[in-house]
Amino acid sequence: MNRRVNRGRALRVAVCLLLLAVLSGCMQLNIGLTVNADDTVDGQLLLTAQKSVLSARNKNISAAFAELRQNIPALPPGEETGYEDAKLFGSQINYRKAPLAGFDSESVKLVRDGDFYRFTLPLDPKKYGGKVAQQNPQQQQAFLTLMSFEISVTFPGRVVDTNGTVNGRSVTWKVDSNQPKPTELRAVAEAPPRPSASPAAADSDSGGFPWLLVGGGVLLLLVLAVVGVLLVRRRRPTAPAAPTTAASGPTTPGPTSPGPPAGTPGPG
Repeated sequence: MNRRVNRGRALRVAVCLLLLAVLSGCMQLNIGLTVNADDTVDGQLLLTAQKSVLSARNKNISAAFAELRQNIPALPPGEETGYEDAKLFGSQINYRKAPLAGFDSESVKLVRDGDFYRFTLPLDPKKYGGKVAQQNPQQQQAFLTLMSFEISVTFPGRVVDTNGTVNGRSVTWKVDSNQPKPTELRAVAEAPPRPSASPAAADSDSGGFPWLLVGGGVLLLLVLAVVGVLLVRRRRPTAPAAPTTAASGPTTPGPTSPGPPAGTPGPG
């Protein structure tokens, strides 16, 4: 009896794994991002599956992809459009000057930590294949193993640590389908210094009194006042000097006759 039960379980597991292979064997996640020095991100993300796989599950390819996407953790939000070519169908998300804060998602984590940018893409089986695998750890692992990832991130600074391939300031990872997956894809790169605000702007932003602006204004007024006084003095006409003649020159007093000697009686 126990053997029959064990065989039944093994058969169900095999069927589930086969279903997973059909559903996710050709599912691909492609990401190309460029981190800007102002803490914004440009690039795109592409999540696709083969049309042949989707049509085998549901004649409505769009509905089949939407159902399959439920097994993928949340992606960084952005301008999303449909994607389709001769073999693939999926969704494309474009990023243009997207704030770095939007990249702290379940699937992609790209954050600034002081003087460094840190990128991680966790490859946790519990986050992939949850819907199809019905929370069975073995099936979740199989779903993730059958996916493929191709990731590229370019930083504004030097790459200091990664488990990917470095080419200048770019790091790439290529993880093929049906291959063992690392625990995560990671990279650390230097971040440029943040622009510092001027003292006047800092005072204005902090609500303090703008002493620097007031002092500068007072000094400018004093300079203008001094310049004005000098200009007025230069333009004021000077009075002509009086002519110098003999008549107007200083007069020398003439000789005076001596008075009568002391004690001499005056005229009677």
